[in-house]
Amino acid sequence: MDVAEASDQVPWATVIGALGPLTILLAALIAAVVAWVAYREQRAADRRSAWWDRAQWALSASLSTDVASREVGLGVLDVLAHSRLAGPEEAEILAVAAIRELDATRPVAGVAPAAVPPDEQRVRIRAARLQVTTDHLRGEATEAWIKDLARSDL
Repeated sequence: MDVAEASDQVPWATVIGALGPLTILLAALIAAVVAWVAYREQRAADRRSAWWDRAQWALSASLSTDVASREVGLGVLDVLAHSRLAGPEEAEILAVAAIRELDATRPVAGVAPAAVPPDEQRVRIRAARLQVTTDHLRGEATEAWIKDLARSDL
């Protein structure tokens, strides 16, 4: 090997030394992407946790003996059911509150419905609206009488 050939070849140490800053930049970019993904996942988990805290409160309120609390609880559950965080499993849970309220309201063939105080009627309307929402999320059909009740004015 003569001197001209030796000077044309670049030593590996020089190449690796030149790539060092690029390697550091690439490692920093990878670390930033990993941190961003972790941040987004933590943010989504925090949102789901806050959603569930609200749902627990609303479920408790919907089971109250106080009519006004039941109305507010069912209304909040309906709002939560419309959230992007509510999937089919959450809809199943929320539907329990509506079903509980509506079972007592279910019309019986040949029997005239009893008069209901206005505050109780608002609770039933809220339950019907929640039922329509959760049925939609679960891909189920809603009974006509529930749809009619849900369209009622509060």
